[in-house]
Amino acid sequence: MKLRYALLVLLLAVAAAAVQPLYRVDAEVVFLPRDGVALNAHTGRVLWRFPRFDGQVLTDGHGLLIVGWVAMIQPKLDRRITRFCRLRASDGKQLWCRDWAAVEQAALDAAGNVWYIHTPGRFSIARIADGQSDRAFHIHDDSDLALMPLPHTGVLLLERHSHAAVALSYRPGTAALDAENVPEGAYPFRGASAGVLLYTRAKHDFFLAAPLKLLEHGASSAFPRVSLDASGFLFTDLQGDAPVVRGGTYTGSLWQAPRASAEPRLAVDAATAVALEPLPRQSSRLRGWDLATGKLGYSHDFAGDYPLLASGDGALVLESDRDIRLVRAATGDERWHVQRRAGTVAAVNQSAVLFWEDGGGLIGLARNNGALLWRVHFAAKHLPTL
Repeated sequence: MKLRYALLVLLLAVAAAAVQPLYRVDAEVVFLPRDGVALNAHTGRVLWRFPRFDGQVLTDGHGLLIVGWVAMIQPKLDRRITRFCRLRASDGKQLWCRDWAAVEQAALDAAGNVWYIHTPGRFSIARIADGQSDRAFHIHDDSDLALMPLPHTGVLLLERHSHAAVALSYRPGTAALDAENVPEGAYPFRGASAGVLLYTRAKHDFFLAAPLKLLEHGASSAFPRVSLDASGFLFTDLQGDAPVVRGGTYTGSLWQAPRASAEPRLAVDAATAVALEPLPRQSSRLRGWDLATGKLGYSHDFAGDYPLLASGDGALVLESDRDIRLVRAATGDERWHVQRRAGTVAAVNQSAVLFWEDGGGLIGLARNNGALLWRVHFAAKHLPTL
């Protein structure tokens, strides 16, 4: 029987939590930093190892991988030195390593040419090619600062204080930071890799960031459900008393569509905005709109209630405690439906969907038919950390 249809059981002598951070770093590669292993998503086999650590992982999901951990503590200076290394996704080879003092935050630019580092009182831009700092800016009063990549390119630095908030933004190639006052209490919704919306609960207003632009005077008093990525966004709201979803791209017009009264699960995948709504009599409705125009592309009803919705790489994963469905995000076509309980979706890769099982097991189901490709059990073993 071919490997893709065989059950491959691997025992890894590493320490693992029930559900630990797992990152898709390439089409068929996932990385588990606390175990220091990269796995082939199709076979479950170990591709390469790296000393395990509990630190920062920056990746675009398409081959770019930078890891960071505290390499040295200087008690007399009350300072920590963080070492960042760029690793080749295919074999884990270190391409460069750089040390930074007192790192608060780090993030990748959406365009993949630079990365950003926040240290006390300082914001630095470094090159992806060699990790070296390209330029830096002094920033004032950064005790409560959030660093968030903008769609396409650039970064937003949101400084929130007790009675005011300031948004600083940077675009690669510019000579200065742009500063704007933002409404008090602005809450940032952010995408997994890039994209930002600001929301004020007091007035239920949504804003685009950098430059700040009022997007919508929301009518709902309930905290909204929001999904966004580098392409665009989708959120719940009211039009008068009627429940709606509103969506769009960061440069286009806002559109709206009616929804059921129950709160939907939302997803944005590339050019499609998706809502999964619970219906009466244990059924669900999946609808997809063109992200730019709001034109309804499909509406499909399924038997069963699906409280979990995950998306990635053009696929939607609908999950209950009894079964799993995989649906094409662009068309709504169901690719497969299997009767099994898997667990939390860990990653959506090119040929497999990965799930965490209860107890810390990790499984891979085939993207083409839902067949079990492999299962990994993690065994506790104490290993030195970085």
